[in-house]
Amino acid sequence: MRRIMKFGTVGIVNTLITFISYTILLSVGLHYIAANVIAYSLGVLNSYYWNKNWVFQADNGQKGLFLKFIIVNLITLCLNTYSLYLLVDYLKLHPVFSQVIAICVGMIVNYVLNQKWTFNIKDTGGN
Repeated sequence: MRRIMKFGTVGIVNTLITFISYTILLSVGLHYIAANVIAYSLGVLNSYYWNKNWVFQADNGQKGLFLKFIIVNLITLCLNTYSLYLLVDYLKLHPVFSQVIAICVGMIVNYVLNQKWTFNIKDTGGN
């Protein structure tokens, strides 16, 4: 439970970084898909540092950690971008509102993949 709360805290900060960056990029005229990719990338940089060092406390010697993290986040980015595309282009929702929904969709997949594969954490009920 403690790890989920830590992940949630990091997730809130990442979400704020992503959402604020996305909104700023939209306000200067960037297309919503390009704004999403850039804003998501900023959140990923923050996420890697805090998830590795605080949430999952992964060993620096773990081979391929960064590559796995990038793969998980590319999967999440694709899911997020596709959700955003469907919401904006097909359901005709506002890009900012659509981003809120798309972020929620990606969050669950991102946590599970990072916990089970990237950081290879077996939940022991503690930390």
